[in-house]
Amino acid sequence: MTTFEHNALTEQSVFIPLGFVDISATLDGGQAFRWHLENSGYRGVIGRRVVHISEVSGGVEVTIMDGRGVSGIYHSASEYLGLGQDFDGFAKRFANDPCLGPALIEYPGIRVLRQDPWECLFSFITSSTSNIARIKLNVGSAAERLGYSIGPNTTDVVFPEPEVIVESGEQYLRDLGFGFRAKYLVLCAEVIASGQLNLFDLRECSYTDARTALTQLHGVGEKIADCVLAFSLDKPESFIVDRHILRALRKWYGLSEKCSLSYASEWARDHFGEYSALANQYMFHRERLSARAIAWGGAHVDRALPEDGV
Repeated sequence: MTTFEHNALTEQSVFIPLGFVDISATLDGGQAFRWHLENSGYRGVIGRRVVHISEVSGGVEVTIMDGRGVSGIYHSASEYLGLGQDFDGFAKRFANDPCLGPALIEYPGIRVLRQDPWECLFSFITSSTSNIARIKLNVGSAAERLGYSIGPNTTDVVFPEPEVIVESGEQYLRDLGFGFRAKYLVLCAEVIASGQLNLFDLRECSYTDARTALTQLHGVGEKIADCVLAFSLDKPESFIVDRHILRALRKWYGLSEKCSLSYASEWARDHFGEYSALANQYMFHRERLSARAIAWGGAHVDRALPEDGV
């Protein structure tokens, strides 16, 4: 990893008028895994820039942490944070929805991120049979060991390209703690590094074609594909189904206890349409907070909705 010469770093900020954004739920809620809580906001990397993002009235403040000035950061941060999403249309359409309506009132400001597709794919392959804390640890280890530094902190790192993952090899990733996932990470990196698949091209494909291309990769099933499609490849009709979401679909929308994950995902895409990814994040957030309140009690109870019987 190369080093960054840190000389009298000058912080500069830009204001992005996105309306209210729940930074914690958006950046640290299971979409991305390399944002770090710092000074009432989150520090991380967008592209090849180190930034700190915090909530302010009417939007977010993005502060440059790498001393390179604000040029280009308004555009890149706006895109990353989902500028252009029809949040008002979503809120209006589902205001009376039994699950989303109360969640929109209690948890406003959750956005769907637009991440780098390779880092997003790597992260969600890593997520298989794991949890958010472990995913953050694994993805952070790969970045810090194999990426290159662009800021004064060890976490200020550009994520390693597929070629670097291929060169590092399966055993190296196993030694970093990736376990059985190491094989799939290297195999996917080989496909992308060789040019057999260009992830950015999938942004121009239909949802169906892009999903098919992703699920042909080793270790990428429908759930992982839908995560990558929603959080990096401009597919707002993508709907991710995990245990939290399946429970919510059964509870609020009457899906059968016997329905498959594939059926649940297809049903949700038909029901929520172009707002599927946003609906998914609100549903996930509500169900996760409810589950935490039931399991852990204490302060977590205050964050759950009263309608959830906690």
